[in-house]
Amino acid sequence: MKKLIKLSAFAAALACLFSCETYKVDEPDMTAISGVDGKYMAFAYENGSTDPTTMFGIVITNTTDNASDAAWITISDMDYSTTHWQRLFAVRFKVSVDAKAQTFQVSESAVTEPRTAWNPYVEGAYGSYGSYYTASYQWGSFGTSTATITGGKVVTDGVTTPSGYKADSIEFNYTLTYKDGSSETYTVKGQKKTGWAEDADEYETWLSEQGLW
Repeated sequence: MKKLIKLSAFAAALACLFSCETYKVDEPDMTAISGVDGKYMAFAYENGSTDPTTMFGIVITNTTDNASDAAWITISDMDYSTTHWQRLFAVRFKVSVDAKAQTFQVSESAVTEPRTAWNPYVEGAYGSYGSYYTASYQWGSFGTSTATITGGKVVTDGVTTPSGYKADSIEFNYTLTYKDGSSETYTVKGQKKTGWAEDADEYETWLSEQGLW
């Protein structure tokens, strides 16, 4: 009886060996700046303040040629109190990237106002709007308006979120200079969007308490 059981097990193993196929699964394609790109939520502190001035929605994407030393960054100011609830003030410009160090910076990069701007609080909602709302277009012609970023850095798993998971952190110093010569300077600190509602509560609650959302 034991011999028959052993023979049956051996036969089953042989059948599996010859009938089961294995497939090689390729690694997912990553951009050349995968350690930096993504969607982030961040508080912005103006002129060295210890209290946030506003909140930014930040999107970093690779260039069309997938360069490892450059990226596009779009910064949306979540304070829509002076624009409209469907519109955000946003700027887009190019930055230099060190992909290995996960750092980025730029000096006086020409800015444009994008036709769409990411809003982390309406992602996947409101039908055709999807995750984007139109930008405010309040500047008209940008002329010589520029943006400067220093100390830009993304740290993999740099923060522990309220949901209990890790998320990448982001921080940088940011100066936006308008075409009339006036400027705004912020220290920006935040985290990558995780998709868990509780991880965004801190930002949404703050915006609501300030009357900005």
